Amino acid sequence: MSTTPVTKDGAALFDLARRDRRHLFNGSRLRAGIADAGLDAVIASTAASMTYTTGAWMPLSILSAFAVTTVDDRQGIVVNEADDYFLSEYSWVEDIRSFRFGDSADVALSLLRELLSDLGLDRGTIGIELGSIPIDVHRALLENFPDVTWCDAGPVFEHARLVKTEGEIELFRAAAYMTDKAITTGFALVKPGDTEKELAAAMQSAALRFGADNLLHAHVHAGKHSTIVHTLSLEEPMRQGEVVHVDFGAVFAGYQTDLSRNAVIGAPDANQERIYQNLWEIHQVVIDAVKPGIPAEHLFQVVQPEFEKRGLVHPWGTMGHSTGLAIHEGFELSKGCQVPLEPGMILNVEPSHIEPDDARYHLEDSVLVTEDGCEVLSDYTSTERIFEIR
Repeated sequence: MSTTPVTKDGAALFDLARRDRRHLFNGSRLRAGIADAGLDAVIASTAASMTYTTGAWMPLSILSAFAVTTVDDRQGIVVNEADDYFLSEYSWVEDIRSFRFGDSADVALSLLRELLSDLGLDRGTIGIELGSIPIDVHRALLENFPDVTWCDAGPVFEHARLVKTEGEIELFRAAAYMTDKAITTGFALVKPGDTEKELAAAMQSAALRFGADNLLHAHVHAGKHSTIVHTLSLEEPMRQGEVVHVDFGAVFAGYQTDLSRNAVIGAPDANQERIYQNLWEIHQVVIDAVKPGIPAEHLFQVVQPEFEKRGLVHPWGTMGHSTGLAIHEGFELSKGCQVPLEPGMILNVEPSHIEPDDARYHLEDSVLVTEDGCEVLSDYTSTERIFEIR
C-alpha cells in the first residue's frame, strides 16, 4: 500500500474536466474492446457511457439519446435540441443530429438510421446498451433496422472504463480526498444532540464547497437506527454513547464517490472500541491484499477468516466494487468474480459488521490498483481510531 500527496485544491482539476475531457477518455482501449467483441460499432445510451465517449459530461440520463463510436474511430450523436447546445460546445464529436424536444422516439430513431447509413453501418453488427433502453425502443430497433445485428454493448463500455487514464486517476484522487474531507468536516461541525439530518446536511454542504457538482447518497444514522441498512436519515437527535454510521458520496465532474466512516457521540465504550478496532484491522488486511493480477474474488475470500477469528460477521456477499463514472462500475469483489485486477483500476473496499442493538460498523475507502499493490485515495484523515463527536 502506498499514498501519494493529493492536490489539496481540486478546483482546477474539476473545472478542467467540466470543459475538456480528452484526458479522461481511452479511445484505443474502447476501440480494441469493440474489435474483440466482433462489432462494427457501439452506441452509448447511458449518461456514464455518453459522457465517456463524447467528452461532454451528461449529469442526467437523457431520453432517446445515442452516441455512436465505430471500430475505426468515427463518431456521431443523436440528441434532443436542448442538449445539443451543451454537446456542441463541449463534445469533440462534430456530427451531432438533433430533434425537437417533445418529438416521439420515432424521430430520434429516424435520425439514428440516417447516421448509421452515413457511417456505412446499414448491415453492421452493432452493440447498444440494451439494459438502459425501454423495451419499446428495443423493439423499434429490431423493426427499423432489419439488416443490423444487435448485441449488448454494456460489457464493452464497462471494460473500457475499468482501467482509468492518468487524468481520471488524478481527478478521482482529488474527488475521494475531498469526499473524505467533507465527512470529517461534518463530524467536526456537529455536537451531541444534533440530529442525523443536521450531520448529513453538514457533510453535503462541505462536499459542494470542496468541488462537488451534485450530491449522491447521504446515509447518516446513529445507534440502533444504523442497523437498518439504507434507511433515511431522521430529525432524530444523536445521543451520548451512540455509534454513528455514514455512507456518503458526491459527484465531481461526473465521477461518483462512495465512502463510509464511523464516529461515536462522546467516547466509545470498551465493546464499541473493540469492534471498531477489529474492523479497522480487517480493513487493512483487504487493502494490503489488493495487487494486480489477482482475481477480484480473492479480496472477498482472504478476509472471511479474519472476520471469523475476531468474532465479527460481514453480512454481504461482496467486499466492495469497482467504481468511476458510476458507483458500481464493472464488477463486485465477490465470490466467483474472476475479473483480474489491473493497474489503473479504482476499487471501493468496504468490510462491514452489524452489531445487534448497537450499530453498523463500516469502513469504505477508494483504492487505486498500482503496479505493485495499491494506493489509498480517500486519505484525508486516519481511520485507525473512531472519530469522537463532542
